[in-house]
Amino acid sequence: MSDDYLFDRSGRPDPEVEKLEKLLAPLAHDAPLDEMRMRRKKRPPWLVLGIAVAAAAAVIVYFALPSKPSACGVGGDGFAFTGVGGSVSCEGAQLAHGVLPVGGRLDTGANQAKLTIANIGSAELGKQTRVRLDRTDAQRHQLALDRGHLHAKVNAPPRLFAVTTKHTDVVDLGCEYTLDIDDSGAGSVCVFSGLVELATKSGPTVVTPEGSCAAILAGQRPSLPYARDARPELVEAVRAYDRGEPTAIEHLLAIAQDRDAITLIALAAIHRSEPAGRAVLERLMELSPPPDAEISVDSALVDDVAFGTWRNDILEIYYGMWGPRAGQKAP
Repeated sequence: MSDDYLFDRSGRPDPEVEKLEKLLAPLAHDAPLDEMRMRRKKRPPWLVLGIAVAAAAAVIVYFALPSKPSACGVGGDGFAFTGVGGSVSCEGAQLAHGVLPVGGRLDTGANQAKLTIANIGSAELGKQTRVRLDRTDAQRHQLALDRGHLHAKVNAPPRLFAVTTKHTDVVDLGCEYTLDIDDSGAGSVCVFSGLVELATKSGPTVVTPEGSCAAILAGQRPSLPYARDARPELVEAVRAYDRGEPTAIEHLLAIAQDRDAITLIALAAIHRSEPAGRAVLERLMELSPPPDAEISVDSALVDDVAFGTWRNDILEIYYGMWGPRAGQKAP
């Protein structure tokens, strides 16, 4: 097509242009133009207002659209990272080091990486690990672990740092822990110091303290913590409970020892409003009675303060969160 056709209709038109002309032909203006009248004619007030509203809406929509994460680089807000064993992928770019921006993803591939968590700690990422930085500010630092291995060590006020997974939010209460997640969102957490909370969209929060591990279930239900050196029989009983076997709670109560109180108190938290909750607390009364004689099974079932006091006492005794109670040793 000649370019002149678009101005004076000379030359051969492009087939697509001809098709467009035929489509718009019914809308063609066939009356003489009165340019001066068109210039003088005022638009109706409703039309002016409509144009203004439409323009304002367009501006609002533009700024409301989610912005793309900024490119990974060596400066700006975000978590600094360094590849270990080779470069890692940050927003598709292969880098030996850089800064993971908010909204950006880091994938270690065949290598590993070290990640700085603002000014409160650090994390080591294993091979084939993918994380996303969702937020970093004075109120919250939050990563999302899509898959892989993360070892975090944080020294900060409770709840300042968290890692979300497909099924569970792992809320740091000032500690060191490892988190392993597979492609389905299932995995496990093991706590080396302090404690974490496992929170799901349904069900109560489960506290996982120092020296314990817990499964990350591929569903909206919390798992039970157990000591890292727990007896295989106890671990298998917890897994049977996670699978939903009908006699799992009864079996757990039958084989539990005093050092398994951390598992039972989490079980009680989940089932307090059910008949099984009473049976669990009655077994706990035998293995690790509450520190206050006024706290009974009945009060712990309905009073959050009474139940919380009992749970905190178990944390103190068995995992030294605030030092073992006089005369008793933490395992």
